[in-house]
Amino acid sequence: MPNSEQEQKIDYKVAGIVDKYRVVINRGSDHGITVGKRFLILSIGEELFDPDTEESLGRVEVIKGKGEVTHVQEKMATLKTTDTHEIKTKPSGLSTMAVFQGTVVEKEPKEFIDPEVGDIARPL
Repeated sequence: MPNSEQEQKIDYKVAGIVDKYRVVINRGSDHGITVGKRFLILSIGEELFDPDTEESLGRVEVIKGKGEVTHVQEKMATLKTTDTHEIKTKPSGLSTMAVFQGTVVEKEPKEFIDPEVGDIARPL
């Protein structure tokens, strides 16, 4: 089982896309992954250069979302998006959601942004 120092140096990869809210990574219980573990999903973008020195600044990390492990198998794990955005609607009966000045504020999950097989899944 990897320790946290080793784990931070490893970039896991997206191995499959279930739907716009769930992805599968290429590591599972055999690698110490457990339900509840959180990951940042990202891809590596273009290389940028300092406009003054023309020195390479490195490659841009394009954030596609955050996810939490909801299911673990031996060699893979399923992550569900944890990012949300607020939707304001008018109340329609009893609700356990916050009501603010005649509107209901619901938290709705955000989709991963164009996830692709091979994207990086970095432990948070």
